[in-house]
Amino acid sequence: MVKKTKRLPGKIKRESFRIPMLHNFYYGDYLIRRENHYNSLPALAPLDLPLLNSLSREGTFVTSLEELAISYKELIDSAEDILPKIRALPIPKTESCITYREELISYRQIFKWGLNERLLDIVENYLGVPVFFVGVTLQRNIADGKPVTVRQWHIDPEDYRMVKIIIYLNDLGLDGGPFEYIPRNLTSSLAQALNYNYYSSGFVSDQDMARIAPKSTWNPCPGPYGTVIFTDTRSIFHRLKPPTGSDRYSMTFSYTSRRPITTFERIIFSKNQLQAIASGLSQRQQDCLFLD
Repeated sequence: MVKKTKRLPGKIKRESFRIPMLHNFYYGDYLIRRENHYNSLPALAPLDLPLLNSLSREGTFVTSLEELAISYKELIDSAEDILPKIRALPIPKTESCITYREELISYRQIFKWGLNERLLDIVENYLGVPVFFVGVTLQRNIADGKPVTVRQWHIDPEDYRMVKIIIYLNDLGLDGGPFEYIPRNLTSSLAQALNYNYYSSGFVSDQDMARIAPKSTWNPCPGPYGTVIFTDTRSIFHRLKPPTGSDRYSMTFSYTSRRPITTFERIIFSKNQLQAIASGLSQRQQDCLFLD
């Protein structure tokens, strides 16, 4: 039954979660998968335990590329090469957020960074099940201050647990559009107070959020170029704080289980391109590129 249902179009499957019996069935299956996979979880490097603990407790962990020390120079070199190219591109007048797709195709090393074995160890230990690497997006957010789409509070619907790794490609002060979140221990009660449906409610305005959550509970994450944020965007209310002082440049690597609640279109590579990339990777890395 799971195998047939998981192939339903994402919107239909999300809507099915409104039915308590189906919701309980899916969640029960997820818990069984976590239990069955527990003894197969990869060993985690001791230096990554604080990261895992913070993800589990807070929903977010902030570090830097230098501290993380995972192919640091290669990723910085790629960013330094691509940034001048996207800065030189024209800005559509009606766009607040620009996602660069074609520009990333020539930078397979950026995509492959998201498949680093140590990163996969961290993500798999947090998810508790085998990992699906959704991909990477490269974005420029214009400093227009508009509270549109993901600049409003929301919870991502893709899976019961998920991980996003956000990397700042310029210095971000409080007016530069940093990632902002409300801690995990508050989010579930806030969702209940707002009657928030994880699969269909969409976005919550600042005004509505401020009525039930004091701004002192809002945690912006400003930081310099190379700041890295690990976050479970399924477990916390979060947003991109609307930038006003400067444009925001960032990359986001996304991960779910291989049987997610819903999936969105893979932005960069076609299936044939993914198969070409996979040919040079370990079996585990290859498995992370495709859903069960």
